[in-house]
Amino acid sequence: MTRRAGAGPRTGAGGWRIGALLFPALLGLAVFVLGPALISAFTAGTDKSLTGPSFHWVGTANLREAFGDPDFGKSVRNTLLYCLLTVIPAVVVGLALALAAQKVTRGSAVLRLALFLPVSANLVAIAVIFAYMFDPSGHGLANTVIGWFGAGPRNWLGDEATSLPVVALVGGWRLTSFVFVVYLAGLTTIPASVYEAAEVDGIRGFARLRHVTLPLLAPTTIFLAVFTTILTLQTFETVAVLTHGGPFRSSATIVYYIYEVGFTGSFRIGYASAIALLLILGIILIGILGSVLGRRARTRAARVEADGADAGVDGAAGAALVGLGVAGAAAPATEAAR
Repeated sequence: MTRRAGAGPRTGAGGWRIGALLFPALLGLAVFVLGPALISAFTAGTDKSLTGPSFHWVGTANLREAFGDPDFGKSVRNTLLYCLLTVIPAVVVGLALALAAQKVTRGSAVLRLALFLPVSANLVAIAVIFAYMFDPSGHGLANTVIGWFGAGPRNWLGDEATSLPVVALVGGWRLTSFVFVVYLAGLTTIPASVYEAAEVDGIRGFARLRHVTLPLLAPTTIFLAVFTTILTLQTFETVAVLTHGGPFRSSATIVYYIYEVGFTGSFRIGYASAIALLLILGIILIGILGSVLGRRARTRAARVEADGADAGVDGAAGAALVGLGVAGAAAPATEAAR
């Protein structure tokens, strides 16, 4: 086999061209991501305040303070509860909507556009709309609905028992739209031959969903669970617009607490950076866990797809053998009739 001239690795002018194309993106990454991250990591070890130019190195004092801070502990619990109230319903409902939308033929484009709109809307605008819906007066939509059943108006955003669930409802409503879009794309990548093989084996309905569709969508599910969890850990806008972390810090998330510590009150930007560093480390650990689980899910999905393809081949071969058997059995009868 002869090698074409010029088929070797790109060097010289080609390499410079690639570097020139990558340079703006790398520069932006260094200036707006890597640089601020390094500055924040350094600031986490200081007592820096926005009210004064001087600061001192305090080492791990801010981190030790965070682990003993009851307000930080409450914000962590609120954030974890918010993740549970948001991610799980969003993944389940988004999958159900994607499965339903896949079966719709007439008006499918309009339906998919309507379900996609929430993820394209501005989160602050969405929060403002929901604030009117849960207005504590009798004119809010939520109080109007419960009024039909004889219940009096309720202060949804001012009650410790309902403030965080309402914030989670807003975030979950928007996340469901994103999950729907990703699942719908994932469903289109499942080969039709796998479903045909399942039909040959008599796997239909819920059994097909359980044994074929869900295993093949497992990598997508892992990605969505990890990605949406990382997004919800950084929730700020909905809390700032709807509840301001109240009442009595019942809806304050980690990022909102970082804002309170660093940009209100004593303006302790060093302590706020330490909390942000802990959050970043937690997100990195979740990303690593998601990578490991995703790799395993992809392996299992590939095995299911391969088994489906083999079953399809075996089913087709079996059908051919049955046909040959019927033809062989009919041959003597044909000869006798003659």
